[in-house]
Amino acid sequence: MAALTKSLAGTPVFHQQRRVCERRGRACAVPVVAKASRSRVYATEGVLPKEALSTPYTLKAYTQNQTKGRILFHGVHHVALLCESLERSLDFYCGVLGLEINPDRPHEKLPYRGAWLWIGPEMIHLMELHNPDPLDGRPEHGGRDRHTCVGVESIEPLEARLKEAGIEYTRSMSGRPAIFFRDPDANCLEVVQIDSWR
Repeated sequence: MAALTKSLAGTPVFHQQRRVCERRGRACAVPVVAKASRSRVYATEGVLPKEALSTPYTLKAYTQNQTKGRILFHGVHHVALLCESLERSLDFYCGVLGLEINPDRPHEKLPYRGAWLWIGPEMIHLMELHNPDPLDGRPEHGGRDRHTCVGVESIEPLEARLKEAGIEYTRSMSGRPAIFFRDPDANCLEVVQIDSWR
């Protein structure tokens, strides 16, 4: 860490960060990548390469974490999707994609029909509510629309299921092993083949 700090101590970004901290009378908090968990932690010495410190948003995040305490995010707990027909959506998510229902949804406490579906350790929450978004005129390629991305061990079984069900999909334009497709209510899903990260 000391060697990294010394090697980058002369960079403009290092001095910019140092000036911001000194001007506000605070210790200089900078991120360090924890390789074991692949998460970002904060220390009072050492810096990342200058491109990681090159935006005012990054510097603002450092200041917030230093003065107000770091928020420890665990990950995405669930994604909520609107649907017109719960049965039709369950046919898609359970029948085509093979997701399982989480029986813990408190149906009696929620004033609308819905279902919680397991997708790995996270969930998709289906909500049978009016959708204010237009269903027509969405981009043909889901990568150009808002979407939810999930990882799978292999993309081939998914492609086989989509083809069998007659569901159109497009491949990622980045060259990654990923495909985009829509559910019956035009909600877009991206599925990428990737090693488990948890």
